[in-house]
Amino acid sequence: MKEETVAAVVLAAGHGSDPVARAAGVAHKALVQVGGERVVTRVVAALRQARLVDDLVVVTAPGSPVVEVLPTAAASTVAEGYTLLDTTQAGFAYHSARDQLLVVTCDLPLLTGEAVDHFVAAALNTGAELCYSMVEAAQLANIHPGVGRLVVHLKDGDYCGGNVVLIGRSFFEREGERINRAYAGRKSAVHLAAMLGVGFIVRFLLRRLTVDDITQRARELLHCEVAAICSPYPEVAFDLDRPEHIAAAEALMGH
Repeated sequence: MKEETVAAVVLAAGHGSDPVARAAGVAHKALVQVGGERVVTRVVAALRQARLVDDLVVVTAPGSPVVEVLPTAAASTVAEGYTLLDTTQAGFAYHSARDQLLVVTCDLPLLTGEAVDHFVAAALNTGAELCYSMVEAAQLANIHPGVGRLVVHLKDGDYCGGNVVLIGRSFFEREGERINRAYAGRKSAVHLAAMLGVGFIVRFLLRRLTVDDITQRARELLHCEVAAICSPYPEVAFDLDRPEHIAAAEALMGH
């Protein structure tokens, strides 16, 4: 039986004022060079290597310089604005016949096709409308100690959020604004806990929350099936969030 596949959207509609872009002296984070190659090019290559991704588009902002450096034949489309909501809407418009999309940020220099396939297979297996990636914090610490990352301390472990998400079209159309707010605060553990209720803040601070607690509360708030996929591939969470992450990625590549 043929494996189920998905279409992907690469988010590259951010502002050039990003601190990582400024530190690297480029107009957009997607243009940052890592290992002699633009980071967005690396992300596109990883998605093309994934056997469970059958199509992809890079979504940029109006007038973005990103389009000029995309690999030959890499499809692109323009979002109306700069937010996750704008970018994902453009992705769904481009992939108009697809009921779900794999959404990936443009700043994952270590991403591999293998890591993508693991997440997609696990996410599709859940049947959930929203699947979010995460990795154990120790995995990121192991591949490059001392590189700061936001860690969420839960009762059943310490985790870092990933930058690979599977989103259903019907869910996105119903709850796009909620998704946008959650994504904007994804790197703030307190912000995410606050969205889930005051009681969650207290339980979070006391480290009494589990992954299942959070996903269950998300299901109640969003009225849909939600799944958290714990990936054994730290590459899905190793993004260029700070200027020092560029050098860390270079070191991991042996450059």
